[in-house]
Amino acid sequence: MTNLYKQTPIPGKAPERILPKNCALVLEGGGTRGFYSAGVFDAFVNAGLMFPYIIGVSAGAANALSYISGQKGRNRQIVEKYVGNPKYVSKRNLLFYRSLFGMEYVFHEVPQKHIFIDWEMFNKQDITFLTGAFDCETGQTIWFNKNDITPSLDTVMASCSVPLLSPIFNFRGLKLLDGGIADPIPIEKSISDGNTFHVIVLTRNQGYQKKAFKYEFALKMFYKKYPKLTEMILNRHQIYNRQLALCEQLEKEGKAIIIRPQKPLQVKESYDRNIEKLLDLYDEGYNEAKEKIKAIVKTAVIT
Repeated sequence: MTNLYKQTPIPGKAPERILPKNCALVLEGGGTRGFYSAGVFDAFVNAGLMFPYIIGVSAGAANALSYISGQKGRNRQIVEKYVGNPKYVSKRNLLFYRSLFGMEYVFHEVPQKHIFIDWEMFNKQDITFLTGAFDCETGQTIWFNKNDITPSLDTVMASCSVPLLSPIFNFRGLKLLDGGIADPIPIEKSISDGNTFHVIVLTRNQGYQKKAFKYEFALKMFYKKYPKLTEMILNRHQIYNRQLALCEQLEKEGKAIIIRPQKPLQVKESYDRNIEKLLDLYDEGYNEAKEKIKAIVKTAVIT
């Protein structure tokens, strides 16, 4: 198998302990800002720590694949060797392929030809993993479970299909887009599934509030066949700010630990492919998660 890859594959590492039932890892997306979360995940892998329930959307879900497969450093190598390639993310992609992120390159070429996912280790993990994608026709989030994630990565691509910057993704007769449209921080879904303690990984600094989408007329023209989609995008700032407030309230109550960038973000846009900035962001995520691991374990056991 290794001869198929240009790089030496990173073998997956089995976790040493799974946190108690009803402990959840909740993941925000954020495009390339999600490499902050990738650093957080590698700190968890290094500590041998796994969550029994993981829920994420967009880049949060995509980067979590390497965490579940126990492949420390895989996402960092993606930054080092592939994100700088215009095929990964660029305006050129948008012009020629109608998608800012090169879906074929990101989800097929990189994992199948360059730095593979350890699917054997991924499939061994007896955990719940939910990936959300937005159903453009019903206006609801569709949640795919771990068994729905295969090497084709269709469900993950659907979750990462950013509105206006990616075409609608057709899967199993559904018309799907970014899972962060209706559930940008899927804390409410995690609570409804019975979880009582949450580790929430955000990709924005404290104090951030999402603003309303400015181009309502253009949006309605572009998605005139999907009124529920346009309605949700126009309300997304309210949903995001509500879910963020809930996360912060749970943290005050001792029911959650939030991990998010403490330094002012240098990666301003979700499509930034500046390798130096992204590696710094990854390292920040790793170091900040490492500092919170003892508190996570202690609080999870008590809760």
